[in-house]
Amino acid sequence: MRRWTALIPMVVICALLAGCGSRLTDEQRAALVVPRGGGTGTDQGVVQEEDGATPGTDGTADQAGANNPQQPDKQPNPPGSLAGACQGTGGATDKGVTAGEITIANISDISGPVPGIFQSAQQATKAFVEYFNATQGSICGRKLKLVSFDSRTDSGGDQQATSQACEQAFALVGSMSAFDQGGGPAAAGCGIPDLRASTVTAQRQRTANSFGVASNVVNLVSSAGPDLVKQSFPGAVGAAAYLYLNADASAQNAKSMQKAAEARGIKFVYSQAIDITDVNYAPYVAKLKETGTKIVYWIGSAQYAVRLQQAMRQQGFTPEAFITDPSAYDPQYLKQGGAAVDGTVVYTNGALFEENNAQVALYKQWLGRVAPGAAPSYFGMFAWAAARLFVQTAAKIGPQLTRKAMIDAVRSVHDFTAEGMVAPQDVGGKRTSACMTLVRLKGGAWSRLAPASGYSCGSLIDTGVGG
Repeated sequence: MRRWTALIPMVVICALLAGCGSRLTDEQRAALVVPRGGGTGTDQGVVQEEDGATPGTDGTADQAGANNPQQPDKQPNPPGSLAGACQGTGGATDKGVTAGEITIANISDISGPVPGIFQSAQQATKAFVEYFNATQGSICGRKLKLVSFDSRTDSGGDQQATSQACEQAFALVGSMSAFDQGGGPAAAGCGIPDLRASTVTAQRQRTANSFGVASNVVNLVSSAGPDLVKQSFPGAVGAAAYLYLNADASAQNAKSMQKAAEARGIKFVYSQAIDITDVNYAPYVAKLKETGTKIVYWIGSAQYAVRLQQAMRQQGFTPEAFITDPSAYDPQYLKQGGAAVDGTVVYTNGALFEENNAQVALYKQWLGRVAPGAAPSYFGMFAWAAARLFVQTAAKIGPQLTRKAMIDAVRSVHDFTAEGMVAPQDVGGKRTSACMTLVRLKGGAWSRLAPASGYSCGSLIDTGVGG
């Protein structure tokens, strides 16, 4: 997801190192992460272990799909179809694997400054496990079991949960943590396969056995993003501005993405970091007006994007485009911003929730079963995709499933789309996706802006920032 210029959006989420975060108030630290709704954690980072149950958005235990038997859903190329190719079954081939079960773990931020921040990733992983067990049979005779942990929006929490998962599970699947650098050493030390929704810190990206299914890296930016902006707003690309939160990850991403946009012919007349503690955005808006800015790019949490746009409205400043990352592609963004955020443009490398996509429909269906009332999200989409990749890979390996075999197999995955759910991702190569889509919020609803269908794919620009 770093895409538009690189689709690395979510990373902004977690902008700082744990040490920096510790110097902020909870409110300020919360501003560094994408706001999500609902949910609380439990003691010692374990959300719920038995049968993979995770808390629902209403604080009650989810109802597993297995407790509500349905006829198997008929889907094209079902994710469990490869399991039928397995010849025979294996025994206890590695930690977390028995003759009848494979235990996987999800570690996501549930509690912390923004309760439930990445609960959608954990819910999506739970949804896939329930879907697979209820409708797709097994992987060489083995069902899936999910153990869920709360990384508590803290590097220490991620480290503790990873250490526990190393002993309890075969692999980490669909995890999403703002301070994911914390668990990197523990994951590397135990050699656990780690298929994350996304890796958001350079430290976790460099962990050999950790892979982001949203395969983003800071220094590689797709030319598709700036090219789509030029195509959509041809009269405005001579006067763009880049504003971003003054924190490590967001600053790196903003600088990288701006350099890529400049390389594709977009001219910037203003670039400014904004401190987390700054509550007065009026001077920045005044500068936007003074410089004649026509396109405003924003990298930072969605709630601060709302603050900036409210300040713009108050001063009567309306650019031709306000462009931000997929964290804004969420019901909470519209709820918080109302009319002030109308017109927002978001870049994404996942399927659109408003369009007809079989895998997204399946994700929504099973999300509704395990977490009634929960909204699908970008991060949930990639967590579902991570679970799907795990199943496909485990089935290809066959009965003799080991951690090493899984890691080796994932390294060869370079064009993963989760049956068209996401743009092609170079998971094994750990290279940013070259493809993206622009969507726009208009009249309270999101719709496709460009391209007319599918994704626009470009070349990767190495900006040298954060590489």
